[in-house]
Amino acid sequence: MEKNASLHIQSRVLNSASFLAQFAISMVNLSLVYHMRIQFSLSAQMVGLSAAVYTSTYFLCCLVLGPLVAHLRPRHSVEISMVGMGISILILLQTTQVGLAFLSLVLYGCAMSFLWPQIESWIARGKEGRALNRATSSFNVAWSLGSALSPFLTGILVEISTDTPLLTGVGLFGLVFLLIAMATMLVPGIKAVVSERKNIEDSTMQDQSTPLRFLSWAGVLTVYVSLAVILTIFPLHAMDNLPYSESKVGMLLLIRGAATVAMFVIMGKTSWWHFNRAIVVGTQILFGVVCILGTRIHSFGMYSVFFLLFGMLFAAVYSFSIFHGASGSINRSKRMLIHEILLTIGTVVGSIMGGTIYQYLDFRRVLFFCATLVAIPAVGAIFNSVRKLTYRQNV
Repeated sequence: MEKNASLHIQSRVLNSASFLAQFAISMVNLSLVYHMRIQFSLSAQMVGLSAAVYTSTYFLCCLVLGPLVAHLRPRHSVEISMVGMGISILILLQTTQVGLAFLSLVLYGCAMSFLWPQIESWIARGKEGRALNRATSSFNVAWSLGSALSPFLTGILVEISTDTPLLTGVGLFGLVFLLIAMATMLVPGIKAVVSERKNIEDSTMQDQSTPLRFLSWAGVLTVYVSLAVILTIFPLHAMDNLPYSESKVGMLLLIRGAATVAMFVIMGKTSWWHFNRAIVVGTQILFGVVCILGTRIHSFGMYSVFFLLFGMLFAAVYSFSIFHGASGSINRSKRMLIHEILLTIGTVVGSIMGGTIYQYLDFRRVLFFCATLVAIPAVGAIFNSVRKLTYRQNV
């Protein structure tokens, strides 16, 4: 009974930390688009490159530091992340040199690599089936709620100054640090959590991973390209070509985030999509169709519907990846690391390619690029299924 109570408190603490951390990260990331454009007079391509700097660093640090971070207790990893991200943004705010600003973004991405893989593996540790789905769903709702609420407030704060939301983000990083530190002192179960490496060494589980994880991983890679476009390039498109203020852009991103949260709740309460290949393929195809329809939008109302559908389908594809990736696995930290690396590659590609295509062509072509990319794994899966069916009929 006492152990269950401790696990429940751990879950509450981790979900609260995930909400606050993602709220802060989303606020900082969106603010950086405006800050780099206004304070340093960067082009759309360079703004996209600035976003790619911290996401690329995050990717590289996940690869290089991942095995080392697995030896840390998860709480220590989270605390290091909060301190590092806070310091990096303070450096950015103090400099007027583009080179130093980009260097601070390198530190920002490196510090972030200590956060998500460790929290995700901590939450999923020792769980399978419905219990795993509930745990990952609660985590998804927590971080996506932070991601949903943050852009609207960020849009309002940016209209005051680009420094205001960045400083607010630093304050929230400090709040997460205090939350983890206080929970460690008050809850013995959190303090007793061992490193992922130690947990693997003590485990007696046999690996029962599902091959559906590969298609799910391909999906999360491609939809994160589109997400990077929405979060990084769309605000520039709105600033340059649409009669929408920063707060209106924030409202559209809020709609996207709210739809994502709602869909995560639905995914957490259902199991019909577990290990269902057809659902995974169909969702990826539908996501591509929505991107194509987005090229025909001419009003705020239509954009609202687009962002609603985008958010729902994004949540479904993300859930496929985190659930099927972790299901049956012994090394949860490694699986979450793969998940994070793939979504980071998608973010980098979306930021760089989206910014480049937008600068030299237009936003419609950017959405066509996203639609084409997201359709590739789904079409490949369909072709593979047809090939296998044909082979069986000929045998």
